[in-house]
Amino acid sequence: MPTKPAPRASKPSATPVRDAADALVRAANESCHQHGRLQRILKHGLDDLELEGVVEVVALCDRILGEATTRYETIAKDGRGTAPEDVWHAANALWMASREYSRRMAQSDAVVQKLRKHGAEQLNAISVEYELEMSARMALKQAITAYLALRPEAA
Repeated sequence: MPTKPAPRASKPSATPVRDAADALVRAANESCHQHGRLQRILKHGLDDLELEGVVEVVALCDRILGEATTRYETIAKDGRGTAPEDVWHAANALWMASREYSRRMAQSDAVVQKLRKHGAEQLNAISVEYELEMSARMALKQAITAYLALRPEAA
């Protein structure tokens, strides 16, 4: 297995809020893409080894999205800096959608783990959590689209 390269020292950015928002949109886009991939692949009846690999990629993308969300929040807490007003608002909408999506995914996972021990009567609770997660993903995709309409070069 290849070793992970040592992190490079970052140069201070002239546009830290925009750069953090750009990183957030890429992380959000990839997380949504990988969740969609998982949904498509589940329809094929995979063997466990392939499914485990896909789930591992999804978990990695979700972790990166969480880190990008936290990083944007940390950088943006001091204001928009040089970011244009419309980009600032779109970035904040993206941040809020990313935060809600991460929260919904965590709740959904917790409910599934808790209810795994129970029977079919608990299926309704799982179904509700799944629908809330899907709604949060749709909101995230809308925020991604809105941000990329203003900053297509961020993709």
